Amino acid sequence: MSLIEELREEVSGCRRCPELVKNRSQVVFGDGNPFSRVLMIGEAPGVEEDQQGIPFVGRAGRFLTEELAKIGIDRKKYYITNVLKCRPPENRDPTAEEIANCAGFLGAQLALIKPLIIVLLGRYGLQELVKKTFKISEVHGKPIRGNGVIFFPMYHPAAALRDPRVKEAFILDIKRFRKLLEREGIL
Repeated sequence: MSLIEELREEVSGCRRCPELVKNRSQVVFGDGNPFSRVLMIGEAPGVEEDQQGIPFVGRAGRFLTEELAKIGIDRKKYYITNVLKCRPPENRDPTAEEIANCAGFLGAQLALIKPLIIVLLGRYGLQELVKKTFKISEVHGKPIRGNGVIFFPMYHPAAALRDPRVKEAFILDIKRFRKLLEREGIL
């Protein structure tokens, strides 16, 4: 069993957040190529992710996958996960305590995958991994270098589906992401 599979096994038995444990169908660990130089991090699983055990398979995930495909990027080539590994009830925002409870798991994923580029889909990954006070509306589409990694913040695809202005920015950021991959020789 690989180290990433061992971690998946450990996370699947997590019981740190009683409300999440009570309401989840399963833990949603991650999906894709664990040897990729690119890691995408979202917020938390939604209802479809909770049912399937795979991140970003719901409406927002399909939108992300389609937009990546339009610029010649196969999502399966990269690894994708969330800050939280369990679905919050009614898709509410994650609490600070839940984020703290999952932080070690996300940190272990980062250590095992060793990405060069981390795409932060929404504010939770941005604030957890870069800076608590950053606003996604101010830094989306702008690479941030730190700790030997390039962080690339973007709006969450669910936000893009709700707001036409955010959708326009999201699509531009996808194109910027491709250019970043080209510059870094990853594409």
